[in-house]
Amino acid sequence: MRFPKEIGLAFRLAGRELRAGFRGFGIFLACLALGVAAVAGVKSLAASYQAGLAEDAASLLGGDLEAALSQRPATAEERAALSRLGRVSHLVSMQIMARRETAAGPAARTLATLRAVDGAYPLYGSVELRPPMPLASALAVRDGRPGAVVAPELLSRLRLKVGDTILVADAAYAVRAVLERTPDAAGGLTALGPPLLVAASSLHAAGLDGPGSLTRHFYRLRLPAGESAKSAMAALRREFPMAGWRLRDAAAAQPGLTRFMDRLAAVTALVGLAALLLGGIGISQAVSGYLDGRTASIAAMKCLGAPRRLVVTTYLLVIAGQAACGIAVGLLVGALVPVALGPLLGALVPVRFPPGPYPGALALAGGCGALTALAFSLPQLAAAGRVPPLLLFRGYDAPDRPRLGLTARLPGLLCLAGLFALAVVSTPDRRLGLGFVVAAVAATALFWLFAGLAVFLAGRIPRRPGIRGLALRAISRPDNQVGRVLAALGLGLSTLCAMILVEANFRAAFTEDIPRTAPAFFFVDIQPDQLPSFLQTARSVPGVSRVETSPMARGRIAELRGAPVAEARVDPDARWAVQGDRGLTYAATMPEGTRIVAGSWWPKDYAGPPLVSVDEKIAAGLGLSLGDTVTVNALGREITATVASLRRINWLSLGINYVFVFSPGALDGIPMTWLATAYVDNKASGDPAEALFNAVTGRFANVTAIGTGDALNAVLGVADKVAAAVTVAAGTTLCIGMLVLLQTMAVGMRRKTYEAAIYKACGAKRRDILAVFLGENALLGTLAGCMALAIGGGLAWAFVAFFMDLPFRFFAVPALLTVATAAGVTLTLGMAGLWRALAGKAWPYLRNE
Repeated sequence: MRFPKEIGLAFRLAGRELRAGFRGFGIFLACLALGVAAVAGVKSLAASYQAGLAEDAASLLGGDLEAALSQRPATAEERAALSRLGRVSHLVSMQIMARRETAAGPAARTLATLRAVDGAYPLYGSVELRPPMPLASALAVRDGRPGAVVAPELLSRLRLKVGDTILVADAAYAVRAVLERTPDAAGGLTALGPPLLVAASSLHAAGLDGPGSLTRHFYRLRLPAGESAKSAMAALRREFPMAGWRLRDAAAAQPGLTRFMDRLAAVTALVGLAALLLGGIGISQAVSGYLDGRTASIAAMKCLGAPRRLVVTTYLLVIAGQAACGIAVGLLVGALVPVALGPLLGALVPVRFPPGPYPGALALAGGCGALTALAFSLPQLAAAGRVPPLLLFRGYDAPDRPRLGLTARLPGLLCLAGLFALAVVSTPDRRLGLGFVVAAVAATALFWLFAGLAVFLAGRIPRRPGIRGLALRAISRPDNQVGRVLAALGLGLSTLCAMILVEANFRAAFTEDIPRTAPAFFFVDIQPDQLPSFLQTARSVPGVSRVETSPMARGRIAELRGAPVAEARVDPDARWAVQGDRGLTYAATMPEGTRIVAGSWWPKDYAGPPLVSVDEKIAAGLGLSLGDTVTVNALGREITATVASLRRINWLSLGINYVFVFSPGALDGIPMTWLATAYVDNKASGDPAEALFNAVTGRFANVTAIGTGDALNAVLGVADKVAAAVTVAAGTTLCIGMLVLLQTMAVGMRRKTYEAAIYKACGAKRRDILAVFLGENALLGTLAGCMALAIGGGLAWAFVAFFMDLPFRFFAVPALLTVATAAGVTLTLGMAGLWRALAGKAWPYLRNE
């Protein structure tokens, strides 16, 4: 019965301690609440996206089931089979050049995404038009001219308005309405051209439905109630094994966007978890400071016969109560993130973000917060339990804190291990989660090593009398603050420094380096009979340095090493190569700039069985090696080729690159179009790129011109969104670091007050004492900035050089800003308590001494 009595007594004592409220726990609560809010907010937002995707999956896909074909419509037999399963809607999509004829001068032209729909579209949801009207009415033929609804961006680019005429290839459309939103909007953050909706029946008049045109045909089905989409897909695969279509159900709607959002959520959640771990330092210091203030009470409890477990249990309950308040505040803020950001994100992506709340995300964040609080509080509680009762009879000063052994630290280490395990389990990509754990351990080791090195070097610097010498002594003295300050600022500043340098290198590459060597335009959908006249037209434009061409067909990967691709183990980074259609080509000679890393290229006059050369990274992701077979399905025809070589591709050159290049004859009999890239001399007089664009699009209405500048701007737009998300997470880390730094300064204030008294007794003036303290803080901030610069710069170099495969450049301005920020933050927060230290009287300390 003794143990239950002790528990009851511990609760009563803890209740009395909690009557003081949050006094002494401000930093504790702030660190815990911010860290939990960061994790809960990111996880809730990810759960909100998944919930919105599940609720609107059929609308986002356009049906319960979709069958996609490249460059050909479904045959009569295939269409009949689809119709037997349910109601069918047929949509055709392609990239086109939309234009507006002008009375004088060249026509205004721009890239657009044409979507030709039938009368059944949309099967789910509705199309929002301005002014409001039925879609069928907007697309109907009136006065001999079909209608079109156009995205506002397209109207702006062509300077059109409702009622004007827009030209596509050989057809003219009357703009009847502005397209506000479609339920099956493109599932990505970028799109090559704004959408233009027309009736499918008008494609023939435009001349865009010929053989070999780069069209994609989507057949959406609305199944009868109770029918299974997976059963319908299985039946279609059995009936048409050679159709070459890509089948997916509503559960697979928006795969590209989902993959992007999952990765972004995982990265930002781990950054938030890193902020929570950093907050653990503030929690540890806050608990230590609180328990130091309760040493007399603990000693009195010991004198009255309280066992160690009662002391530990009492103050564990006190800390648990405070932690529960901090976690609750963090969960409340995190739960409101989808409410606040959902409408903003809903305007960027075609998915609703329901407000929630999401218990799973909140439970995960709460568990992380509880484990963090325990991991960093239990060692302090173990030390408090060892306070000797004789402390009451030893005067005003406390003895040195006892050194804890492994047994005393084990509960805290187990909680920390549980936190790391939770991080790995809750991250969809286990490698990313394990990488976070390794990075956290490595960062701790780096901070410790850098702090030890800084103290060692500061102790070896010759010390001259004066303020600088005293500041250096403060850095290298026992119980210095170097380690705590570096830990407080290092993680947040290192993350920000790395992100800034990566973004600077990325932006420089995409705005300066790549445009210098990249082609000015990609020209797609060049018909074989147009190729000679196209080359003549393009090469005749002054300033065009060279034009490269390549035949192209579309196909999808059907089998790897003789097994269906659905059964193959594919690395997530290579999954895009087997999802959907890929561009396929053939070449007799090795393309210029090709670097073979395994195998060899086939002879120029090769005429044997089909061979294929594969990009080395994709081959590794697909598990392919030399001698393996790859089967592609192009327009219903399956071609099996043997891997003859692996090559390294520099995708950032933006030249004509293909994952799969086949030997001559392998693609014979498949309708093909030609792809071309044109390079211009930017030093030539006039604007050769504009002249080339006008010459080609003016003569070949069916040829689509894609400017590399537009593509690069789209990539930069996505990069800006990612950088913004990571900046917010890293900013949370930096805020927690500042709180930890403030706690560190508060812990050291008693020593500074004592030192100020000694300085005063030795005749130092107030301004001299202030200069010493400010010099110490400036040195600590500079050390933190240099460490963040070293770690952040190293991370940025590794990411840019090895992951992005770009040359790394060091930008001085971000580096100086990092160091200046660290020094400024340390000086500012260090000033907070200095006036109080300087105002203290010397005589109480001298009397006690």
